[in-house]
Formats: sequence, C-alpha cells, structure tokens
Amino acid sequence: MKGISGIRHVVYGHTDLKAAERFLVDFGLQPAARTDNRIYFRGASSKSYVYVAQLEDTSGFRGLAFEADSIDVLKRLADTPGASKVEPIDAPGGGHRVVLHDPDGFRIELVHGVPEVEPLPMREPLLLNYARAKNRHGGTQRAPLGPAQVLRLGHVALTVSNFQRSLTWYREMLGMLPSDILFDGSKDNHVGGFLRLDRGQEWVDHHTVALFQSANSVAKPHHCSFEVQDLDAQALGNKWMLQQGHRHYWGIGRHVIGSQIFDYWRDPGGNVIEHYADGDLLKADIPTGFAQASLDVLYQWGPQVPQEFLD
Repeated sequence: MKGISGIRHVVYGHTDLKAAERFLVDFGLQPAARTDNRIYFRGASSKSYVYVAQLEDTSGFRGLAFEADSIDVLKRLADTPGASKVEPIDAPGGGHRVVLHDPDGFRIELVHGVPEVEPLPMREPLLLNYARAKNRHGGTQRAPLGPAQVLRLGHVALTVSNFQRSLTWYREMLGMLPSDILFDGSKDNHVGGFLRLDRGQEWVDHHTVALFQSANSVAKPHHCSFEVQDLDAQALGNKWMLQQGHRHYWGIGRHVIGSQIFDYWRDPGGNVIEHYADGDLLKADIPTGFAQASLDVLYQWGPQVPQEFLD
C-alpha cells in the first residue's frame, strides 16, 4: 500500500516521567507539550512530537505511528480486517488515526492531519578536510559539548515470533519494501529484514522498520532510533550522556547494512534507544540485498557487540 510518507513517532510507557524526561532531554529531545500523564517530545524537524512518554505501572514500548499522505489513506486502511475506524487523536494538535496491530500484537498507527511546527535551529554540518579533498581553508571548528540534538525519528527494530509472517504483513498492509534480507545457512531461510517505505523515485531511508526472528519465538521490541547531525554530534553527545550518569549500551560504531554510525543507550526503564547518523538512502526500484546473518554484517567497526544485543 502506498500513501505513507514516513515514520512519525513512538510511544513508550515509563514508571517515572521525571527520570524519563531527564534522560530524553540529555539524549537530545525537547519537551513540546505535557498532560498529567504524558510528555510529548520533539526533535528539530517540523514534526510536533516524535516520542511520547506516558506514565504507566511498567516500562516498555507501546507502539509506533506512520504519517499518511491523506485522510483517504486512513479510510482505505479502516476497511481492512482488524483495523479501527478513523478516529480523532487525543493529543496536542489533534489529527486523525487508524490503529492496526501487526501479527505479534505491536500497535501500529497511521496518522494524518497533525499540524506541523516551525523547525528548530540546528548546527550546520561540519566542513571536513579529507586526504585529497580539502574543504575547509583558514577556519577552525569546535562543535559544542552537550546533548546530541535529535532531528527526527528514523526507525524501529522489533524481534518477532515468525519473521516470514511479519515480513508479509508489513509488505501487504503498509506497502514496505525489503532493502536487505538476512538468511541463516541456506538463502531461503530468512531470519531478518530491513524494510523501507515505497515512495517511488523519492530517496528514502534504507530502513524504517527492522524485523528479526526471535530465538525463542517470543516477540519483543529491540530499539528505536533517532537521527542526529553527524559523528561529532554523536561523540560529544556520548560524552555528555556519560557525564550525566546515563547507561551506555553499545557504540560508537558503524553498521554494515544501512551504513549508519550508531550509538545505543538504555533509558531508566531499560529500553534501548539509538543515535544514528550517515545512513543510506534508496529508491523503490533498487533490488533487495541478501546477506548471511553474522557479526560481519552487523558492524564494520566499533566496540564488541554485547551478547544481550544479539539475544
């Protein structure tokens, strides 16, 4: 199905909103609105919010939302089995949504009509001098120490109970395209995939949803990921987060599939959240890649991957 312009926001439950806010501000998000039991965080993009933290008895991932091109897209989805009716969104700015659930019960919203806001100022990309391409002459650059300012939500990764079933659902229900498929042993034994949106000849992120077969067939979220300006933002943001006493998880390094420079953290509830920069862009007609699942395709460089990341 076409008509989805991008990923919009994620929702997480938190047992302590004050601790969650402190972490997320240090991570590079900004509070945009709040109610008695929710805080809406934005990045520097024109999206009014990209992360919703809501007060609950337990911490964890509660769902993600995609942006639909029109209300007609919502109406078409509302006619599919298991979908909600088109309903108003009870959140700042309003808008409308349709609620779906994927085969493992993960909540997926398609939203439309949420007003955009004025983008925030963001540091310009650093002008880099390469070995044979000197771009900076007579100047210096000193990126500031502080939170790695988030631009937007980039992707969500999920472990699923049946990869092939989930892959089929995301392709048929949301029209997503497989950018890369991981296999184990034989090429037809698919165990993971990186899916992008179908925007025809528009360039889109290498993946917006990543799906991985659970070793014990128990589905659970893996991480959500937010784009920052560049490697220097990540490195200085990493230093800032460590100085504030937050729990580092894995990074800084560079992935192979998707090429992103990554840095992973755990929030106060134990959820994994990532900074990334420098990801690949693809069009709809670029063919799917296939790779044997192994550490060699997980990262090119960086510290050794934690075992719990693989689990």
